[in-house]
Formats: sequence, structure tokens, C-alpha cells
Amino acid sequence: MGRAVLLLAALALAGSSSAAAKPRTLVVGTANGFAHAAAKLRRTGGTIVLRPGAYASLALGPRSRRTLRVVGDGGVRVGRFLLARTQHVEIGHLRIGPVTGDASLELDGASSIDLHDLTVDAEGTSYQASIFIASAHGVDIRRSVFTHCGDHSPDFANCILLNRGAHSVTIDHNSFHDCHGCDFIHGRFGSWLTIRNNRFDRALPCHHITSYRCRHNDLVQLFAGQWLRVERNHFGVYRAGGAQLYLTDDVDHATVVNNVFVGTDPELPGYRARVAIVLGAKGSKRLPYYAKVVNNTILTGYRRRDGYLGSIRMSSAYGSVRLWKRPIIANNVIALLGSHWPVCATAQQFLANVVITGINCQQDGYVGDPELDARGHPQPESILVGAANRDLAPPVDYTGRRRDADPDVGAYELR
Repeated sequence: MGRAVLLLAALALAGSSSAAAKPRTLVVGTANGFAHAAAKLRRTGGTIVLRPGAYASLALGPRSRRTLRVVGDGGVRVGRFLLARTQHVEIGHLRIGPVTGDASLELDGASSIDLHDLTVDAEGTSYQASIFIASAHGVDIRRSVFTHCGDHSPDFANCILLNRGAHSVTIDHNSFHDCHGCDFIHGRFGSWLTIRNNRFDRALPCHHITSYRCRHNDLVQLFAGQWLRVERNHFGVYRAGGAQLYLTDDVDHATVVNNVFVGTDPELPGYRARVAIVLGAKGSKRLPYYAKVVNNTILTGYRRRDGYLGSIRMSSAYGSVRLWKRPIIANNVIALLGSHWPVCATAQQFLANVVITGINCQQDGYVGDPELDARGHPQPESILVGAANRDLAPPVDYTGRRRDADPDVGAYELR
């Protein structure tokens, strides 16, 4: 009889321990309620559900390695969300937008952070909305929408702003569109930044603010960082900016591969974007070293306001940089290249590129119509088919499917 009682007591204790270990879900409707829920789940992890409404300020501090999920229950807007020295946090299904001022989701000393299914916008206000990664390690930003991040703000606005403390950040499968007077992704990072599978459309001038503020609209502009990978993105148009992808100063080991750059947009009839990629700005103290621009379909190219004709713009200062540190340009469809200087004269290698209009750096290089369909895909008779340098070609194309043994020039492999 005694043994049976002891056995039943042990089973009951095990059951209660199992129940205690099960992640909890707490539903809150105020900032104070959120703070109390975060304290309760600090060690155990679990889920905090935010009821619909506006939250001026939320914060998460140091906590255990057990994952904490914060999700919105529809119609949730957060003005400021600070992740300070926290870890293993997942935030999704809510809006970062102005409540009492500028809105931001800020990471400061955070690690293992998953941000997904967010909407970041400040439309209809004079404020900004952004994600700011001041210092963090292991951050994913995915399946989110960034738009109108500061159309009427008097200060420079960026949808995602990076600082040198940002390491191992992946920006994947997001939509960036219709931002007036801002960059979609901007700043400096520490190491290992991946920008993949995103769509960037319409970085546009703002109005009724200073001309200097409103003339700077790039899709992606980065000034520093080690090991950047930009792959399988769609780059749409910008106006009154420098380029669709602007890399300068000490952005080293940048690989730009399998991207599609387009120079027109049906929502902006009659306008043509001018430059797709800039490597090194005029007057920069330093240039990006070891860059590779490989297997992109670059359909952007129009005369720049200073007269430059080219889809790619490289600083003439590369002429004084050691050869092995200079950019490699290979296997690209290039809409426009008006002269040998400076791209041809300063590249480490210019291999197997097809130029649509202008000149080719290689004496026997092809210039002319590459026979693309309306989506930029090569047709069976295209000069692109089987013409890429196989040693530099990536194993997959823009769609993620494997390339042939004799790969094609451009982002797309013929199917």
C-alpha cells in the first residue's frame, strides 16, 4: 500500500513539473501589462499576445535563453520597442508606427532576434518609422513591409538603419516600397550582412523640405562592413538619388549576385532610373575592397545628371588600388556602358559580360540585343545561353534553381 502511494505521488509530481515547463501564453492590453508579462516569462519563455491598440513604448531587457514570442492580435501599433541586452526574442504581426513621435524598433546589445511579419510605416504623419540595429548579433528581419518611413519628416529617414555593432544580420523576403526622401536600407554594419529575396520599389523625392534632404534617395546605401552578400533581390527605381545599390568607404568582401535591376516602373511613366550600382563615392577616404558583381541582370541605365553613361559606376580612385583588391565584374547583363573609363580601366576582371548599349571592356565582348523576354529571361536564341564564366557563376539562379553545367549570363538560367 505504501509503495502505491509513493508511486502515485511521484507521478503527480512529474505531471505538475511537466505542466510548469510548458510555455505559457499571456494576453495583455497595456504597456504596464506587457512589462509584468515579460517579467513573469523572463526565465521560462512563452508568448505575449498584444490586444489591438496603440502602445507608446515597450521594452525587453535581460532574460533567459528560452524563446519569448511577442505577437499582435490584429490592429496593434507600437511607437517604440526597445530590445536592450536581451536574447532569444521573436516579434511578429504588429505595426511599428508613430504614437506620440518617431517610431522605432531598436536593438541595443541584443542577440538571437527574429523579426517577422511586421509593417513599418509612418504614412500620413510628420514622423519616422524604422528598425534601428545599433548593436546586435544574429538578427533575422523577414516577411515584413516597409513603406512611407518618413515622407514628411524634416530629418533624414531610413526604413532600416544599421550601425557598426550589427553582426550576422539577415534581411530576407521583405517588401520595401514608396518611401519619399529616404533610403530603404542605410548605414554601417560590423560583419556578415545578407540582403536576400527582397523587393525594392520607388524611393522617391520628398516635398516641402530642404532640397539636400530630398535629393538623397537610394534603395540600399552602405558605408562600412565586412562580408556583405546581396542576392536574388528585385531592385526597382529611385529618383534624385545616387544608385539602386550604393556601396562606398570600407564595405569589404561584398558579393552582389543573381539580382535583377530594372530602370522603369509603370507607376512612374516616362521616368528611367540612371545607375544600378555604385562602388566608391567621389571623395571617399576609402573604397570597397574585394567586391564581386556576378550574374546580375542589370536593365537600369540612363544618362546621369553629370553626364555619366553607365549602369555601373566605379570610382576612378580604384586605379591606385592594388589589382587584387579591385572589383570583379563577371557574367552580367549590363544595359549601358558608355566608355572604358573608369569601369574597364579600374576593374580587376571584366569577364563574360553582355552589354546592351555602348562598349564592352573585352575586345571580343558582345554588345547588342541579348534577346530577353518581357521579364528579363533569356530566350533560346539568346547570346546569354551557355556564355558565362563557369568558375565565377553561382550554383543557382535568381529563382533558386540550379544552373546548368554551362551556365548562362545574367540572373536567370534558361528553362
